[in-house]
Amino acid sequence: MSADLPRPRRISLGSAFAMTPTWVVVVALFVIPVLFLVSASFATFDYDTGRLSWGFTLENYANLFRSATMVAFGNSLLLSATATVACLLIGYPIAYAISLTRGVMQNILLLAVIVPFWTAFVVRVYAWLTLLGPGDLVPTILSATGLFPAGLDLNYTPFAVFVGIVYCYLPLAILPIYAVLEQRDRALTDAAQDLGYSPTRAFFKITLPMSLPGVGVAALLVGVPSLGEYTIPAVLGGGMTLMIGNLISNAFSVTGNFAAGSTIAVLLLSAIVFVYLVPKAAAGVRAVVRAVKGRVR
Repeated sequence: MSADLPRPRRISLGSAFAMTPTWVVVVALFVIPVLFLVSASFATFDYDTGRLSWGFTLENYANLFRSATMVAFGNSLLLSATATVACLLIGYPIAYAISLTRGVMQNILLLAVIVPFWTAFVVRVYAWLTLLGPGDLVPTILSATGLFPAGLDLNYTPFAVFVGIVYCYLPLAILPIYAVLEQRDRALTDAAQDLGYSPTRAFFKITLPMSLPGVGVAALLVGVPSLGEYTIPAVLGGGMTLMIGNLISNAFSVTGNFAAGSTIAVLLLSAIVFVYLVPKAAAGVRAVVRAVKGRVR
């Protein structure tokens, strides 16, 4: 039995040497900055000299609960979560439709999804200012329904920030879902329908479960960066919709309080790591439960 077990891989000296530049980049661009942020979050900022007094204090973390940080953090979580759900609900049907097409039409649809990335991010965000203002396209359409008053101005509102996040991050939801749907075995769906499944039931029983890895990747690609979004709330929110990214920017570039900025950044980084690890932990728990059930049976 032991001969059938795979042998552990050994990393040769040459392979380790080849990976050295990668580790140098990771340490220089990620590990060292993160260690600096964590260290600075326990330091004290002197407003008279504008310098940090290195030491160990929890005052910066205590101040998080006595300031607007929690409000901004709550806004960031709410807008990020709702925008992620909206991107998944909008992006999944689009990705599914693209996966059903073939040939030139599929390339055209993929190009339509990718083309916005060829335009500068800031330009795309500013474009929505001309679409959400009074008398512009979106307020005019909403007013035509009779549910909203005429002259509606949606700029500098949480709704504008929500629209901006959904628009800018929607391609990041479409592409990974499409990639998974494109690789699925369509013969399974055809076989299910031959055995009596309706197309709707075959979709929910076969296609949707097979595409869940793509949905998970899409949720991470949208949820993680939108949680710390700065440009969209600054432009479309006009500073009235406070998000965690704006607080970090103000702390570093306006007040110069590196201790407060580092503390808020550590809070944001912790939230991102938590969001990233929760699905992995849930998958691990499900695997353990399946293994236990299999042994019991």
